[in-house]
Amino acid sequence: MQKAARPVIRRLAALIFLTLFLTGSVSCSSKKPAASSEPSGYRDFLGDFAYDLPAACMVWEPVEGETDENGNPLYGLQYREIKDLDKLLAATDVKFLLYFHSSVYGDNAGITALVEEIAERLNGRVAVISLDAGEFNDLVGKYQITLLPEFVLCGYGMEAKVFGTADRGSWTMQEVEDWLAENGYSLSGG
Repeated sequence: MQKAARPVIRRLAALIFLTLFLTGSVSCSSKKPAASSEPSGYRDFLGDFAYDLPAACMVWEPVEGETDENGNPLYGLQYREIKDLDKLLAATDVKFLLYFHSSVYGDNAGITALVEEIAERLNGRVAVISLDAGEFNDLVGKYQITLLPEFVLCGYGMEAKVFGTADRGSWTMQEVEDWLAENGYSLSGG
């Protein structure tokens, strides 16, 4: 009887840990966005809050109505609707990290939480876009994506770089961070 209970306890412990991790990763902070060189028109392609659309931009911004004890705005990661993905991806001087995932298969919940942290840390340097691969076959084909999740760095004036999930077998989010740093986007600000 005790052996049968162990997998249940392990799953419950993992679920509690994941819940605590995700709750902590979406909390508000008084940490302001990094100094940004985003073109002024960048946000013209973004709309309202959108947590259930197949394409959304992860934006680190003030949370409406949330302030600290001194009245300063609190910041948090929010998902914004993308009004026109093609025009957004063609925006001048904007670099993107495309995060391809599948809504059909279980998340990647832990991966998405870590991608949200990447979006916060790359704020002002790279816009992170969450894409449900099943809805964007044209981009899946363009970047020759065969396994999910997948990451693509792209943008005006640069050749697209694909992380290569299928070629790596197994990988960690630290490897994604290292890949970003190798391509000029260190999460420590460099």
